Amino acid sequence: MNMTMQRVMRRLTQLRAPATRAARTFARTLASAVATLGPRNLTIAAALIAALLASALLARPYLHALRADRISVELGIRIAPSERAQLLDAQVLEGIESRALGRELKLRLDRPARRATLAPFLLDRCEVRQIDFERFAQSLGQPNSPNAPRSISTGHRIAGLLHSPATGVDFPTAARYCAAAGGRLPWAEELEAAAAGKDGRLYAWGNHFDPGAWPYLDGWRNAARACAAYPPSDSPEGIHDLNANAMEWSAGSLQAPPETRRPAAHGAPAVRARARGLYALNAAWLTIPPQTRSHHLGFRCAYDAPPPPRLAWSDRPTAVARMDGGDYPLGLPPDVRLARLALILPDEQLREARQLLALGERAAARVKVGRCEVSRREYRAFLNDPLARAGLFANPQQPAEETYVPADWQRQSRAPDLPVVGVSWWAADAFARWAGGRLPRAREWWLLAAGPDGAPYPWGNRYDPSAAITADLAAQGPRACAAPGLRDISAAGARHLAGNVSEWTQSIAVERGNYAMWVQGGNWLLPGRATAHGGFGRLVPLNHRSAGIGFRVVYD
Repeated sequence: MNMTMQRVMRRLTQLRAPATRAARTFARTLASAVATLGPRNLTIAAALIAALLASALLARPYLHALRADRISVELGIRIAPSERAQLLDAQVLEGIESRALGRELKLRLDRPARRATLAPFLLDRCEVRQIDFERFAQSLGQPNSPNAPRSISTGHRIAGLLHSPATGVDFPTAARYCAAAGGRLPWAEELEAAAAGKDGRLYAWGNHFDPGAWPYLDGWRNAARACAAYPPSDSPEGIHDLNANAMEWSAGSLQAPPETRRPAAHGAPAVRARARGLYALNAAWLTIPPQTRSHHLGFRCAYDAPPPPRLAWSDRPTAVARMDGGDYPLGLPPDVRLARLALILPDEQLREARQLLALGERAAARVKVGRCEVSRREYRAFLNDPLARAGLFANPQQPAEETYVPADWQRQSRAPDLPVVGVSWWAADAFARWAGGRLPRAREWWLLAAGPDGAPYPWGNRYDPSAAITADLAAQGPRACAAPGLRDISAAGARHLAGNVSEWTQSIAVERGNYAMWVQGGNWLLPGRATAHGGFGRLVPLNHRSAGIGFRVVYD
């Protein structure tokens, strides 16, 4: 037997795991048949065997890939169409690259576009002054009473600036002042509407950030300026300092249920020099505890009826602006890209933000990907293939003891249209090779989920507990790809990215000193609010098997 034939026989009789008894029997039978041939026919036999093996290896993946339910997907995020969204995304990109996009700022930016219908109201043109608050407190008498209104800014180094905003008061104290003035603290929607107007401006003065309202390096001085010190920052209605000077209390969201409503702080913190253009956004308000007291937090009052021309404790006329009732656009522009993705993507993926936007400026890469997660019916065909069982599609690093048979396979087989689960990464990788494709990279996966508009969820910008197959549903368990009423469908038509089963990728990392693979997406075992967005992923050991993890295939 010549050397070529010997190598073929050695490969057939020493197949990698998971070689089965049938594969070994096939190898021994083939070796015996070849041995009976005369020397003259060995070369021809070797060529035929090599051709048959090559045909089997090449034709099966090709035929499967042709039959697979594939869709063509553009992996890139398009630039936002509106100028407002482009300006905001540019601010977010600057915040990402300066590493200023911390937890507080992400909470402030979690303001999806919405609309609010408001009744007409009046609003103080200026924030309540320190001198007016001090005189109000004195007018009540009983300065030593524990219930007397107090400001921690009294005696502070900015306290001498009596025409600066009254700061250092908690929410109940600010509400008490406004009630005595014949008004109330404004709702969050009212403060935002007063700044944004019915055209939905990013800032009270327009869409372009103006740093002139913060002229000092010292944050204390930026929070203690007299009202209207920088007229270019006024709103068209003549309301001053809505984005700058001291932050301001509101009574919280009018649209929130009363039992969960919390007061909020509006405006940019004076001490935040980095990413100030994001903190100062009209929509970037933050709910805070009502007991909060800060030298940078003041208030102004709103009124449902005209207040007295002059308050009893004030030395100046009451100056208010009228805001018309009607429909106001609130929140971030609906077509923003990075401002939404910044809320859901891990920091290591956010660092690629400039490249993500660059994808939208040129023709994005396209891939073909399975419309559905791999079903148990498809996986059964893989298990039944002798070449697959013989390990000919195994990853070169696959452990010798690895098996492709899923956990609880007998039970799974009774529902062949459901996604296969309980498979290790090695098995998913082998199936993808057998099918003529590969597992997706983690970045490809979440770009597939985000779509060209960079949406947090495959169906849009807001979480909907009924849109995906997660633990939020009463009926438990994965569903078939074509589940009735399914809305967990990406812009390109990929199904079950937010839920059903999580999916293996080919992206590798080191977790606690060991190699692990990124698994993307939520599943039927996990709460959807925390896991259904496109940026959710976690590192999982390669040999892990779970009833909530399956996979889909990319075809290059």
